[in-house]
Amino acid sequence: MSSQPQHQDVNSIIVNIEKSSSQIQSQLPQRKRKFRSRVWEHYELVSINGKEKAICNYCKHAYAVGAGTKGLHDHQKICKMRSGQKRIDYYQSQSSGKKPGKKSKVDGGGIENSCQTLTTQHFNNDFSKGELARMIVMHDYPLSIVEHEGFRDFCRSLQPLFEPVCRNTIRNDIVKMYEEEMAREMRLLGNIQGRVAITSDLWTSSNQKRGYMTVTAHFIDDSWQLQSRLLRFMYVPCPLSAVNLSNALMECLLDWHIDRKLSTLTLDNCPMNNCMIDILLDKVSPNSLIMCGRLFHMKCVAHVLNSIVKSGLEVIDWGIEKIRDSVAFWTATPKRMEKFEETTRQLNIGYEKRLVLDCKTQWNSTYLMLSVALNYKDVFYSLKQCESQYRTFPEESDWDLAKEMCDRLKIFYSVTEMFSGTKYPTINLFFPKICEIKLALRRWLSSSYVEISNMASNMIAKFDRYWDDVHGVLAMASLLDPRFKLKLPQYFFPLIYGEDRAEDEVKHVRKLCEDIFIEYQSKVGQQLSQDATEGISCSNVTSRGEIESLDGFFSWNIESSGVNEKSEFDCYLEEKTLPGSHEFDVLGWWRLNGIKYPIMSEIARDILAIPISTVPSESSFSTSGRIVCTHYDRLLPSTLEAIMCAQNWLWAGKRGNIVNSIGDIHVDEENDVIEVSSLSGAGASKM
Repeated sequence: MSSQPQHQDVNSIIVNIEKSSSQIQSQLPQRKRKFRSRVWEHYELVSINGKEKAICNYCKHAYAVGAGTKGLHDHQKICKMRSGQKRIDYYQSQSSGKKPGKKSKVDGGGIENSCQTLTTQHFNNDFSKGELARMIVMHDYPLSIVEHEGFRDFCRSLQPLFEPVCRNTIRNDIVKMYEEEMAREMRLLGNIQGRVAITSDLWTSSNQKRGYMTVTAHFIDDSWQLQSRLLRFMYVPCPLSAVNLSNALMECLLDWHIDRKLSTLTLDNCPMNNCMIDILLDKVSPNSLIMCGRLFHMKCVAHVLNSIVKSGLEVIDWGIEKIRDSVAFWTATPKRMEKFEETTRQLNIGYEKRLVLDCKTQWNSTYLMLSVALNYKDVFYSLKQCESQYRTFPEESDWDLAKEMCDRLKIFYSVTEMFSGTKYPTINLFFPKICEIKLALRRWLSSSYVEISNMASNMIAKFDRYWDDVHGVLAMASLLDPRFKLKLPQYFFPLIYGEDRAEDEVKHVRKLCEDIFIEYQSKVGQQLSQDATEGISCSNVTSRGEIESLDGFFSWNIESSGVNEKSEFDCYLEEKTLPGSHEFDVLGWWRLNGIKYPIMSEIARDILAIPISTVPSESSFSTSGRIVCTHYDRLLPSTLEAIMCAQNWLWAGKRGNIVNSIGDIHVDEENDVIEVSSLSGAGASKM
C-alpha cells in the first residue's frame, strides 16, 4: 500500500469529513473482517469519490486504504500535529495529577480537570525566535543554549510547533535585532532638543587579549528624564594611540549624527586623553560646542578622588599592616573562618559582616577591610589566647590608627557612592562635597596622629592639582540647582580662599554662567524670532505692510525690554532659594519652571545631563567580562558589540530609563561589600 497522500481537492475532503457518521457508514462497503491494528485509533475511514480513505485525526491528511498499514504507521511517527497533542495531553495530565486519557466523573456528569483550558491561538515561529534572541541578550545567556537538549525539550513543552535553531541562526537573529534597535535609538537621539554628553573608556579582555572602547551618550529627553545609551562597544586594534582612539571616537560621533550636538566628553585621568581631546577639537566645529569648547573636556572625578586617596594611603600603609595580616590569617582556610565565626558567637557579637581582605591598589577595599575588622576587635584578642600560630595580633595603637583612618576615609567613600549613581543628575551635587573634602583635608593637617597629618599633606598636594579643573564647571552646575544657586559658592569660598579672594572667585563663577547664558540667549532668541515670523505668516494677516509693521514692533519691544528689564538670569538668581531636601527632584523642578525661565531651562537640560565620572562606560566592562569568559572567548568583535549595545537598549526600553544593574553600585548583602565599577572591574583588566 502506498503511504503517500492522494492529492485530492481539499474542500471536497473537508466536506466529506464533516458528514455525519451515519452517512459515512452507509457509503462504506460491508467488510468481512475487523481492523485489528491499533493504528486505526488515529484514523477515520471515509469514502471519497467511491474510494476508501483513511483520514488522520490530527492533521486531516487522507491516505488510500490498501492491503497493509505500514504507511499509516509511518505517518503517525512523523505527524507533527499528533506529536503536539501528545505533549499537550502529557503536560495537562502532569498538572492535574492524572494519567493521560484517564477521566474521572464528577457530580453533574462533567469531567474533573484542574489544569487550564487550552484555547486556539495563532503561533508565529519568527516572533518566538525574536523573543528567544531578546532573552539571550538581556540575561547574558550563551548562544549555545539553543542547542542544549534540555532547553529544546522545554521549548517543545511550551509550543510543540516551535522549530529549534542553531547558534549560528540565533547569532544572525541577534545581529538583525541590534540593527533594528540601533535605527530606533538613532531616531531618539535625532529628535531630542538638548545636547548629548559623552563618556568613554578603554578595556582589555583578559581572555581575548583585545582592546575595546565604550562610548556612552547621556541626555535629558523631552519629558525631563535622564537617559543613557551605550552607542558603541568597539574593538580598537593596536597600537592604542591618541590618534587611533580619536579617529574611532570621531567615527562613532559621525555615524550617530551627534558631532554637532555635543556638550562635554568625560574621560579618565590618563595623559594620553589630553592629546586625544586636542585632536578631537581640531575635527569638531568650535561653534557647535558650548563656549567654543572651553568646557568640552570633563575629567573623571572618580579617578581624581581615587588618585588623591591612594597618595595618602601610601604614607601610612605600614600602620595597618598587622590588621591586614590578621585578616589574611583568619580568611586563609575554611577551618579558620569557621573558628572565627564560632568565637564571634561565643562572645555574643553579631556576625553580620564577613571579614574581607583588601586589594592594595583599591582604596575602597582597604576602607571596607578596616571598617569590618574594627567590629571584631575583641574576637581577634580572644583568638590570640587560644591559637598559637596566630602571631600577628595588632597592638592598641594599630586599632586606634585604623579607627582614625576609617573616620577620615568615610567622606571619600560616601562621595564615591553618591556620584556612582546613574539614575539621577550628579553634577549639581558634587560641588558641596568637593568643598567639604578640601576643608576636611585642611583640618587633618592638625591631627594629633603624625600618620594622619602626613596622609593629609600628601592628599592636599594631589588635590590642589585638580581643584582648578573641577571647581569652575561644578560650581556652575550647582548654580542650576534652585536649592543652591550662587549661595553655595558664597558660603564655601570664604572658608576656602579667605574673605579677600572669595569675592573674586564668586565673580569668576558668575561671569562664566553669564557668558553661557548670553550664548544660549542668542540662539534661543533667533529661534523664538523665527517661530514668531512663521506664526505671523500663517495668520490671517494678508497685508505685507501690516506684517512689516508688526516685525518692527517686535524688534523695538525686544530692544526696549532689554534696556529697562532685568535678564532672565538675574531674575533666577534673585529669586529665593528653595529649602534643602535630600529627595529634591531638580529635573522635575525645571520641567515645571521651563516656561518661566526658557533660556535657563535649556542650559539646565544640557549641563545637568553631564556625568562627572566614567562609571556608566566602565560599568559595561562588568557585563562584557561575564560574556567574554573562557566559554565565549571566540565571539567576534562585531557579535560582542551587538550583544552589549542591544542589551543596553533593550533594558532601557524595558524600564523606560537607564540601565539598572549596569552602572549602579552593586551591594553584596551577605558580605555587605559595595563594588564600584569605576574602581574595580569584574573579569577585566583596565588598559
